[in-house]
Amino acid sequence: MARKDPVREVAPDLYLISLDQDIPGFTAFIGSWLYKGENTLLVDPGPAATVPVLWDALKTLGVRTLDAILLTHIHIDHAGGMGDFMLRFPGTPVVCHHAAIPHLEAPLKLWEGSLKTLGDMARAYGPIRAVPEASLYDAAAFREFGVTPILTPGHAPHHVSYRVGPYLFAGEAGGVFMTFPDGTFRLRPATPPRFFLETSIKSIESLITVPHELLCYAHFGATRNSPEMLHRHKNQLFLWRDIIAAELRMDPHNQIEDRCMAALLENDPLLSGDHPMSEAIHRRERTFFHNSIRGFIGYIQDNDMKI
Repeated sequence: MARKDPVREVAPDLYLISLDQDIPGFTAFIGSWLYKGENTLLVDPGPAATVPVLWDALKTLGVRTLDAILLTHIHIDHAGGMGDFMLRFPGTPVVCHHAAIPHLEAPLKLWEGSLKTLGDMARAYGPIRAVPEASLYDAAAFREFGVTPILTPGHAPHHVSYRVGPYLFAGEAGGVFMTFPDGTFRLRPATPPRFFLETSIKSIESLITVPHELLCYAHFGATRNSPEMLHRHKNQLFLWRDIIAAELRMDPHNQIEDRCMAALLENDPLLSGDHPMSEAIHRRERTFFHNSIRGFIGYIQDNDMKI
């Protein structure tokens, strides 16, 4: 079967490239954003396994050079292919949080951590290769090509969002956004351990203050209903805290993650609805859903919260 065209024009000068994996359920899930305006910028090249897909997409779009590559964070599904990608775009500035730079230069610990956390999924994403030191730039000091970095720790301590013109690339700071053919959507927190609620809330509040017309998610797509969607996600995090804390009070051990998931699906309006998802996507979402719940459980237990 021919592979579906991964490129979608979302707005003027803005393209979403779907980096589909050969893993059941991992289609229209990982996205790389291309801004092809006065400057040409790429946000998150994705994992090593999909670098050929990204190369082909850029060739189709007539992109032979890039002014900069913007990394929201260096988790393997967002930046694991950075070293491979640079083989076709050598010397391009790679912008990221300063704490991420050593791990991109020498990615062995990042790869080992990915294997420990994700196992076979990390192997399917592909190995992480080094990025040349001379290409790496600290996002906090980067102001070229109309790029405004916003430090947004929460999903990861080294997470950075970027505004370019009217577009706000929020990575996973605003959660995971899914749209469906019937016009409905789903918004899920991305709160893996170790999770710090207050840090995430401050990051969302920072994004709310940034003028923008389109909010672009790493997973997956964009919305013009912003900053309202950011406000709703902020409230969603507080709701998850309260629901998960209540389940922990009842019984902190017996099937706690499954109970939390059932309670969240029942009570979180941003997750409700009979969305048309395949069984493979349901399995994928269940995996990440549980990981986000574990982040909240750790946060609540660390703070000994009596809500």
